[in-house]
Amino acid sequence: MNAADEKRFATLAAQFALCGHALIKAKPDDQQAPFYAVRWGWIKPLASLDAAERLLRKIGGGH
Repeated sequence: MNAADEKRFATLAAQFALCGHALIKAKPDDQQAPFYAVRWGWIKPLASLDAAERLLRKIGGGH
């Protein structure tokens, strides 16, 4: 990821945390998804940071 994407990820991860979720990066060799949202054993693969933003809005976070 470039510097802008790293900053975007960090911001989203903080917003997820405020909603009681975790946003994590997958291992580089993970073929399923580059990101995951996690909460209490629930794991949601996310294809992109855009997908993470959409999920964040659904769970009541973000702007």
